[in-house]
Amino acid sequence: MTEPVDKRTYTFFMPGEERIFLNHFHPIAIAILLIVISFQIVTSETTVKDAMVTGLVFILPFYFIYFVFGKRFADSVTLDFDARKVRFSFSDERGSFERDFQDIKKINFKFYLTFVMDDARIMVKRPQNKKQVYLLLKKVSMVDAGMFGGL
Repeated sequence: MTEPVDKRTYTFFMPGEERIFLNHFHPIAIAILLIVISFQIVTSETTVKDAMVTGLVFILPFYFIYFVFGKRFADSVTLDFDARKVRFSFSDERGSFERDFQDIKKINFKFYLTFVMDDARIMVKRPQNKKQVYLLLKKVSMVDAGMFGGL
């Protein structure tokens, strides 16, 4: 989380390594698949067909997670308390868009901050200063603290 510029605007960023992973997922997955296939052929002397099946069994759960959750991650989320708006920024074709505070039904406060709206769920990594962020988000919307209920 950045320090407030004018004491009324806060920005949460997705860590760089997670952005790189999500933006370059397909080349990374193909490289891991080829490594698993090559490793299995060299070490256990299995057939290429068996090694490909094992590699696909290994990599397909990652694709499932990517296709289910990949489009939910924002590069940054900016809370503007003066305008009572939230700006979600993405690095792909979606660009960025704004929503009013009242459009947010709830905010799930778990390992990721999930902004739940009628038509979308947008996630960003939760910052380290949990208590300060929790108190800040409490002003925006109903916050579901989940297992962090003791904050």
